[in-house]
Amino acid sequence: MASRVASTSRAMILLLMVLFSAIFLTSEARILKGGQALQGNANNSRHLLLELGFDLSKLEHYQRLSTLGVPSDRLSPGGPDPHHH
Repeated sequence: MASRVASTSRAMILLLMVLFSAIFLTSEARILKGGQALQGNANNSRHLLLELGFDLSKLEHYQRLSTLGVPSDRLSPGGPDPHHH
């Protein structure tokens, strides 16, 4: 009798744990229709860059220079100052 109660209580606890964890496993992701996630559309990228405040003409200029093999005019920092402790 005691083992029957113990197995029933274990089954009930297991059932409650499964139901309780299912509440927290809901998906927060947004479903994209029409395969938008896989397209990688260039227009969407341009729109996003414009919203973020990038100048597309400068980006296209740097892209053209990188494909031609021209070194960039951007400078890296010189490193630590030897006179500073």
